[in-house]
Amino acid sequence: MLLLVEKISNQVKLRYKISVLGKIYIFLIPLFLLLFSSCGRVNEINIKNINEVKFRGLKKNVILLSLEVEIDNPNTRKISITDIEFKAWLNNRELGDFRTTEHIKLIPCSRHTYTVPVEIELITIADAFRLATSGSFENLLDKIEVEGFIKGKAFPVRKKIMLERQPFKNLVNSL
Repeated sequence: MLLLVEKISNQVKLRYKISVLGKIYIFLIPLFLLLFSSCGRVNEINIKNINEVKFRGLKKNVILLSLEVEIDNPNTRKISITDIEFKAWLNNRELGDFRTTEHIKLIPCSRHTYTVPVEIELITIADAFRLATSGSFENLLDKIEVEGFIKGKAFPVRKKIMLERQPFKNLVNSL
């Protein structure tokens, strides 16, 4: 008899726990939907212009550059560009990897010029000397083609934009 009473008591406790958890879930699910449904919208960011290219140095087979990029962020929250990674070509020959070396934090509701530190890791050291003697680095960006991706985030949204092979100077028009 005592076992039967204990078994019934345990079933009542279990049903109570399930009904309490059910009430919590019924409350939390609509709350999460309400909170995060408006957070998923991110307006398009526009790159207006690449104003200036500065040569920062040369280390072995890596060219260090700084780009002055004018970016329009119409969003009401801060957006962070976490990664830019491209394969680069010069005269239909693979040159190496083109990437950012720091995150870029875009100011909300603004059109601002950002300094973007980049590096081009060349396949061979000979490419570095050829590029260094070919003229200005501003002209270099007009000559190379790139293909790759740009990653960004604005809590809770993350986005990866894939870019097909195209001249670097056309990136301004394609984003």
